[in-house]
Amino acid sequence: MAEGNAQAVPSGTLWERDAELAAVTAAVDGLCEGHDTGGLLVFTGEAGIGKTAVLGEVERVAAGRCTVWTARGGETVTSVPFHVVRQLLQPALVSLGPVEAREYLGDWYEIAGPALGIAQPGGRQVDPQGVVDGLVAAVSRLVMLHWPLILIIDDAHWADQESLRWLAAFAQRLDDLPVLLVVAHRDGEATGDSARHLETVGRAARPGTSLAT
Repeated sequence: MAEGNAQAVPSGTLWERDAELAAVTAAVDGLCEGHDTGGLLVFTGEAGIGKTAVLGEVERVAAGRCTVWTARGGETVTSVPFHVVRQLLQPALVSLGPVEAREYLGDWYEIAGPALGIAQPGGRQVDPQGVVDGLVAAVSRLVMLHWPLILIIDDAHWADQESLRWLAAFAQRLDDLPVLLVVAHRDGEATGDSARHLETVGRAARPGTSLAT
């Protein structure tokens, strides 16, 4: 059953979005029916042109067929580390007790656990790339518990830096996972490292599926 916090939007409210809807339907059908391992859809464009409605269509098409987890960046929480990735994984994290979390995350528990808010920081300093690698490994293992899984991130231009670093790395490692990652963000809103991370995500999308709405 689908999980998440975004409202599904009937396809009838989406006009002149044939390419986007076709990409959504093909990707969700391929994942939920077991014909495909998933992949990445990226929707970009200015504010108010329907990106969130397209993400709602992803949920509508997936309802009752796949697990769906959602997150959204926020203009007032861009400086909160790991805010978006924790929000995204909340359905999985709240269902895991300390023992289960250690079991599923294995050697990555001490590294990724603090970032996910399920473990206290250890005594030694972990480099940022190590945390990213730990989060990628942790999410990959959580995916295998809830597949087929769709991860939706809206307003990614307002995501915190730590979540965007994870997102850029994870987007490049989707080939063997039963997960569909769907990301929407505004053009030109992100700057600096945030913009570079989103560019990396866009390049990882399959040909023809990084669409401007």
